[in-house]
Amino acid sequence: MKLSNHNAVALLVDLNQDIEEYAEATVKNIIKDKNYDSLIYPPNNGFTDAEKAELDKLGDNEHLKNALRKLIADNTAGVIFNMFNLMDGTGGPKYYHKEWTRVKLIDEEQDTKATPFNDTLHDAFFETYWEWRKIRGDKGWKLDTYEE
Repeated sequence: MKLSNHNAVALLVDLNQDIEEYAEATVKNIIKDKNYDSLIYPPNNGFTDAEKAELDKLGDNEHLKNALRKLIADNTAGVIFNMFNLMDGTGGPKYYHKEWTRVKLIDEEQDTKATPFNDTLHDAFFETYWEWRKIRGDKGWKLDTYEE
């Protein structure tokens, strides 16, 4: 069985809505609330004191907020679009590409038992950050605050 048109549209519409909502929430947290602890990525996220001081300099005006929303939304959409390219087989992973096959989303039967929580992609996503960090090498900057 493949992914039904109904579920495909529901998934894609929800992703578009999430892009907007997450961009809005992030901008609000940074510009208005100065809440820098709400980030979820990478797993030990956080800003250094120097980074927070620079963020504190950002003004609270609509043009800046609109620009930041657009930057965050575009970045998020680009990642999702690339993920679908990988799944569709129209692109391949940069690492682990030798044995890559396309991936399919399928409709799950109503009576199928739930997948164990620790067997889900959304959980594995955060856990594999550390593997990615080893692979990426030293670029002179990093997203996390882990000091080696």
